[in-house]
Amino acid sequence: MAEMKVFSTGIDPNDWIPRRFTQPGDGRTPPIFWQHLPSNTKSLVLLMEHREAEPGRKVQWLIYDLPSAAEGIHEGGPLPDGTKLGRNDFGTMAYRPPEAVASHQLQHYDFILMATDLPTLGLAEGANWESVKGRLRKVGHDSDQLGPPPAADPRAREFHPLGHVLDHAEFSGHFALDTDKQV
Repeated sequence: MAEMKVFSTGIDPNDWIPRRFTQPGDGRTPPIFWQHLPSNTKSLVLLMEHREAEPGRKVQWLIYDLPSAAEGIHEGGPLPDGTKLGRNDFGTMAYRPPEAVASHQLQHYDFILMATDLPTLGLAEGANWESVKGRLRKVGHDSDQLGPPPAADPRAREFHPLGHVLDHAEFSGHFALDTDKQV
């Protein structure tokens, strides 16, 4: 069976995030697509995090109850029917585009797609990442039976108790101030 994959037709993980998806640019939502979901996937969760941001300012974009039958999210387009938009760490229910920092330091943005065994998380639109994680924890799921995650892998530690997550995939983009190479 092929490995679950998430990717963007507009963001090359080996290149700069194009200006049209950033705060200095148009701030358009990037196209995100997926392949090879586990066969028992009922819905998806998409999370965009700013890797270098301090806690409480990491979540840039949160989408849940994405139907597993959807092919993806088109650039700047509407979300698939039934999808709910979560609240980012800045208090808005929106895509918060990458912003450059004055120090010109390279910033990384991680796009994480989670396949779940739940048809819906049962949350109203506007839930935050902590609420979404709470619904992804499986009642009676003993994460200790799975063995401990690698101590050096923060993502594995965060997802370890989320028993409703069947699999996840991710890719990253990077951005910095004065990146003239951007499209």
